[in-house]
Amino acid sequence: MPDDKKSSVDEVLKREKLTKEFEKEKRISEQKAIEQAAAKLSSQSQLNSEPTKTSKFITNIDIAFSQAKADLRYYFLNDGNFADEFKRLFVENESIFKRYGITSQKYLEYVRESFDRYKKIHDMMPLEPMKPKHFKYVEDSISELVRMFNQRFGK
Repeated sequence: MPDDKKSSVDEVLKREKLTKEFEKEKRISEQKAIEQAAAKLSSQSQLNSEPTKTSKFITNIDIAFSQAKADLRYYFLNDGNFADEFKRLFVENESIFKRYGITSQKYLEYVRESFDRYKKIHDMMPLEPMKPKHFKYVEDSISELVRMFNQRFGK
């Protein structure tokens, strides 16, 4: 009676190979996002010859936004100047977010979830563009989040 049991070694090796390939693709996409953000910042700095207060190096929020703009879930960041406004809100509250362990990716996820809540409440279509009224709702939601953090954990 021969043993026809399949070995799990092949499956484990395949899984490890796929994991390595996924990690490699992830690193490549992150590197491309960093390069795109660097190119965008350098092109903006060339257009604006006057000195500005912003730093010349790429921050985590720039990387997160460049990655998010390529993601369909964050389609609303490509419309208007909403991405710049959300960046501004993050920078204003960065010390609070950093204190409570909210990274730029978590912040963007919260922004997306807040906009999704607004769309659900108002029976909007899935890819409905963001408008100033919608932005105000998300902005108020972020302000409420910061207020609740300060109330709950603040000194």
